[in-house]
Amino acid sequence: MLKRLIGLSLLCAAGHSYAGNIIVNTTEDDNAANDKCSLREAIALVNMKGTDGKIPEAGYQGCIGKDASSIIVLESGKTYKVNQEIPITQSVTVLSLPAEKDPPLSYKGEKNAIIKAIGTHRLFNIDDGKPNVASIIATFEEVDMVGCAADNAATICAANGGLIYNIENLTINYSRLSGAHAQNGGAIFNDGLSDNNNTTNDSAGILTLTNVFMASNIAELQGAAVYSAQPRYAITSSVFKENKVANNLVDASVVYVKNPVTVPSDTDVSSIARKAQITNSVFFHNDAFAANLRDIMAINNSTIVRNRGGVYLNAQSAAANLSNSIVAENTQADCRSDALNKATTNNLLFSKDGCNLDSSSTNPNIKLDPANPLHQLFANSKIGGGENIEGACDKAGQKGLLCPFNTEKEVFTGYFKPRLLTDYYNISESPIVNRGRVNSDGTTTNTLSCASTDQRGKTRDVTVFCDIGSIELTVSDPKLVGQDLSYNQIAEIDLTDNLGDGELWPASECGRVFPTAPADTVWQEGCMTFAPGKPAKKGSLLLNADALLKYTPFSNFHGLDSFSLSIVTTTSRFSQGDTNKTVIIPANIVMSPPDTFENKTVKTSGGSIGLLTVFGLFGLAWTRRRLQGE
Repeated sequence: MLKRLIGLSLLCAAGHSYAGNIIVNTTEDDNAANDKCSLREAIALVNMKGTDGKIPEAGYQGCIGKDASSIIVLESGKTYKVNQEIPITQSVTVLSLPAEKDPPLSYKGEKNAIIKAIGTHRLFNIDDGKPNVASIIATFEEVDMVGCAADNAATICAANGGLIYNIENLTINYSRLSGAHAQNGGAIFNDGLSDNNNTTNDSAGILTLTNVFMASNIAELQGAAVYSAQPRYAITSSVFKENKVANNLVDASVVYVKNPVTVPSDTDVSSIARKAQITNSVFFHNDAFAANLRDIMAINNSTIVRNRGGVYLNAQSAAANLSNSIVAENTQADCRSDALNKATTNNLLFSKDGCNLDSSSTNPNIKLDPANPLHQLFANSKIGGGENIEGACDKAGQKGLLCPFNTEKEVFTGYFKPRLLTDYYNISESPIVNRGRVNSDGTTTNTLSCASTDQRGKTRDVTVFCDIGSIELTVSDPKLVGQDLSYNQIAEIDLTDNLGDGELWPASECGRVFPTAPADTVWQEGCMTFAPGKPAKKGSLLLNADALLKYTPFSNFHGLDSFSLSIVTTTSRFSQGDTNKTVIIPANIVMSPPDTFENKTVKTSGGSIGLLTVFGLFGLAWTRRRLQGE
């Protein structure tokens, strides 16, 4: 994962201190000798760096040069206008931070600055004009970009690259790119051919996208979001939605590579590094194939669903991989191959013929069976039913291997979460969970191991086979929950954050989890009970299917009711042993007379805050459970 550049964490810790950075203090595209420092002027000042790498102390227009770094700061939440293309010829970082008077943001990408094209043009041209010199580095962090076609999709912003033309080293993190339209590369055109393709250009573009959301971009010819002259990109934990290639070329792609890299015929292709990769990423509702796959490329642990097409395979030297991914319900084809294709595909979940090119007993591709109700790909959304693959997920007990696409709290891009169905008796029945490879075992040519983390940055399990697609199911560490109450109040606590990636196990199915329980046991949702020795003593509890816990005091009391809940989820259900199928959630309810203490009710999983310190409730240690087969 790419991290913020020099000093950014220190800036935030110091209350947004901007010392040494170039501060943009106007949202207008100003270029005049006044006290305004616009984005254009700030980049122009950085472009003036001398051979010693220093910025002129005299500054430029309204931008101060003395002691300035190459970091340009925009204010979070503001929209910065660009009236014509801005050239970038020196290494620069553009990022957004809250104003010094504002509190820090809760998570990356929460409130980005926006750079918007006002005229018919792209935003940036990244080219130092020196093809035989090492590439400059341009970095954009927590900065959204909106193209000239945002208000009128028919408007073409540029021939190549509707937002950015790049022939250097471009990195974008935690940003949204949308509303751009070009002949090639709807949003980004990554140009240049490297020496290994027998050219003299040693400055071919390199593109790195991490946690980037690309939506509603259009290419007339190729590369609805990204066009790259060669396989020189790394795309990680990113989402591509509703991008379009206007024509119906057989290989029309959202992320497109024009020129292959020649692999000598005597080369051991299993030893060739995959220089272009798409990992832990999501493509859905795009009017094109997600990507074309050439030699020295890999698509790994990604979810590619309901696009015009899945992946176009065109690796003629067998030095490419499509692995550990969900490629299903794409309209024209999940996988379409060039006549000379030799790419490896394994550990895939697919729905249409064409993907099963290199399956084996240890690395199988699994085809969804439309006659099998347990192979229904999507759970119903609570909004719009089965046709809508965005929104909150159906409750446990319903069919669907993936929850609809949803942007949960503090996850920048959103994702499709896999589900373990209550119909399963063993985790091996899932075609997604524990279906990927932890390590390449050599039994299949070029088998790829799963990515070490998932789309959210969570570590993938290494004790069992990892999950295919962009998300690894986890059982999270429970957190203390609770509320402070006054007399005659009832507590309502949302336990959702304590369920990890699971859903509450239905009350009607609890007998399957605890077969030795008395037949007349009345179960609540999640098979909720109290942990041994930790019952609630001063109130009753009711847990509904939406994970809302209601605590009703038996009578008013002054003090603490401390207890621990034992709850079964669809992920904990498959832990080993009958005594290890639950998540233990500690809870504290504090009640006091009215107006005696300040009421600090907390309706999230952070726990009761107000009086808990009085009772010395510290030092709780929790055990992480990992999802394992029976």
